[in-house]
Amino acid sequence: MAKPSAFMAKQHAMQQKCFEVGCDTATQQFFDYMCIVLNDPEVMGKEVFGAQRIQKIQDAMKELDRQFSEAWVNSQDSDYYQEKLDAALRRIFGEIEPFNKRYPYLKEWDYNKPSRR
Repeated sequence: MAKPSAFMAKQHAMQQKCFEVGCDTATQQFFDYMCIVLNDPEVMGKEVFGAQRIQKIQDAMKELDRQFSEAWVNSQDSDYYQEKLDAALRRIFGEIEPFNKRYPYLKEWDYNKPSRR
C-alpha cells in the first residue's frame, strides 16, 4: 500500500480535528440544555435539580462517555460497545431502536477487511 502524501495526511488531520470540534461542541450544547431543563420547574415540577445534583449527573455522563466512546468509532471493538450500550438502554426501556438505526450515518466495521491497526 502506498504511503499517503503529506497533503493527504494534512487533510485527514484537519478532517479529524473538525470532527472532534463538532463532537465537543454538540456535547457541551447538550450539557447546557440538560442543565436548564433539569432546573426548570415547568418541566420538572417541584423536583428541579440544583447545581450539585446536576454536576453529579454531568460527571456520571462523562464517565459513560469514556466507557462507551469506542461505540462511535470505526474499529473492530465498535460493535461490542454498541451492544453494551443497547443492553443498558434495553434494561431501562425494554424495546429500543438498535444502535445502527439510531446512528445511521456511522459505518459498520468490516471484519473481512484487514485492520489498519
